[in-house]
Amino acid sequence: MQLSFETARGTVHAWQCDHMGHANLRAYGEFFEQALWHVFHRIGITPSVLRGETIRMAGVQQSINYRKELLPGDLVLVKSQLIEFRERSLKMRHEMQHVETGEVCATCELTAVCIDAKTRKPREFPPEISSKAKEIL
Repeated sequence: MQLSFETARGTVHAWQCDHMGHANLRAYGEFFEQALWHVFHRIGITPSVLRGETIRMAGVQQSINYRKELLPGDLVLVKSQLIEFRERSLKMRHEMQHVETGEVCATCELTAVCIDAKTRKPREFPPEISSKAKEIL
């Protein structure tokens, strides 16, 4: 079983809601975006690494399953896990929970590819990132 860890926590605000009064697609996406950066950081893909001369990351596929509507004031928690790590790509899974009820509100699976910073073509992950990723799988 893969290690699951907290990657985002927040509150749904009224400005994040649609005309029906519940959280819009963008709000879910924002929480999952925050979670993604924490997964990256956990395996060594930090902002400073991505600003460097070696690698970039590109999202290539994302699937979100919306299971429960969120309303203004609802508190959410996202837990994530790295579910697949390959030579040039990785897949992570995020689960958003309603803090008060514990219900799963949404899930997200995202696949990202490691890109060479200069050529902008897929490349292998650096060894230090591969090593950290394999530790948490």
